[in-house]
Amino acid sequence: MSRLIKVLIVFGVLLNAGQLQAQSVPSWVVPAALRFISNPDDFFFNLHLDNVDYAPTPAENRGELKTNLAPTFLPLTWANAALKIKLLNEGSFMRWVPQVDLAGSYGRIVLLDILSSVVDDEDFTAPTMKDYSIGVTLTKNVTRETRLFAGYHHSVFNMDLKFPDPIEITSDNTLDSLNILRKDNIMVTGITNRIAPEKSLTAYLGYGFNYKKVFSRFVWNHRRLQMGFNIYPEGLLVIHPFIGMHWGL
Repeated sequence: MSRLIKVLIVFGVLLNAGQLQAQSVPSWVVPAALRFISNPDDFFFNLHLDNVDYAPTPAENRGELKTNLAPTFLPLTWANAALKIKLLNEGSFMRWVPQVDLAGSYGRIVLLDILSSVVDDEDFTAPTMKDYSIGVTLTKNVTRETRLFAGYHHSVFNMDLKFPDPIEITSDNTLDSLNILRKDNIMVTGITNRIAPEKSLTAYLGYGFNYKKVFSRFVWNHRRLQMGFNIYPEGLLVIHPFIGMHWGL
């Protein structure tokens, strides 16, 4: 968790600083910032994946709405929503027919929108951002409490941000813009187990075909609350803990 907080602070510095002077910040900021600017696409895309909901709709619901509160919305102001709708109940036509869900997500970094509206400078280039995913999930019951699922999702994250003044990380490294475009087709498979009427545990493994990277997620679900963590073995941050809310429809 402390490492996550450090990188979020680095990102905040990059968003708000005109110049980053090594002597005015803690010693860990510069190496962390250098790692960030060497591959910002991967860091932001992993945060995008944090907000995507790959789990199936609960059998008793027609759909579900979810949002991540931390660390994306707080402190990064990354507003997000993930919606899934059940298209077919399990066994609708024949016993072997799985539950079929259509899922999608959308996000915006509110700070970028505020920046666009308050800066009045003819040399200022308004930042742009696209953050969405769409996919399908198939689910089958193994027992009354346990379900297996698999899904396929198309994810897109695009952000163009030009800083008013270059940010000096070191004498040889400066950052004047972030130009990120990452698209991936992701296969997910997992298991969910109900441990009480309004409590369940979910775990799944994902693989991105375009960038050939593996990730996993472990989630504890309560009536409205979700807590868990994502694991990105090749990410700037290997573990992303999160807290979110969800509502059955």
